Amino acid sequence: MSGGHSFSPEALNSAVERCGEKLTVELVTPKTTLVPASVFRAEDAPSYLAALGLAADVNESVVCSPQIGDVVAVMAISAECLAYLSLLCGDKMSFVTPLLLGYAPKEGAVVELHGEVLYVRIFNGGMLFSEAMDASSDVDIVYYLQQIHQVYNLYNMRVRARGDVERIKMLCKGLFTQLECE
Repeated sequence: MSGGHSFSPEALNSAVERCGEKLTVELVTPKTTLVPASVFRAEDAPSYLAALGLAADVNESVVCSPQIGDVVAVMAISAECLAYLSLLCGDKMSFVTPLLLGYAPKEGAVVELHGEVLYVRIFNGGMLFSEAMDASSDVDIVYYLQQIHQVYNLYNMRVRARGDVERIKMLCKGLFTQLECE
């Protein structure tokens, strides 16, 4: 994440050199959705986001992850950032999202907070729910978790917290019966 600031060209060049053959770019954005690989078509990627009300702005481009498991992630990225990364890396780069990375329990949930993006994944023998949400304020985070709880009984699951764990713990004091922090 750049935190709203530009990435240093030197830091990016150094990262590209260290990575050698392949560079994996993890995008932290609420403009993310997962599409079943069986129905995914690259040419339809912008429409998958638009169908959810997450259409890319005029200054954004849509990129896709490689297939991971049985899904493909579709994400919006700054067109300027994409152009710069493409210039630096060419075809050596791929994109991923926190929705596809890290711990995936057989049962339970993963709640991740990165900056102003909240990621929630729920599992029961497979992924039941996966969402990236714009969490600009603490109230947004509590609201989203409450809404998810009403449908999936989130607070009574074994939940693993990742990312800004301290903020999650502060906001969710006493809500989760089984909260594990990374």
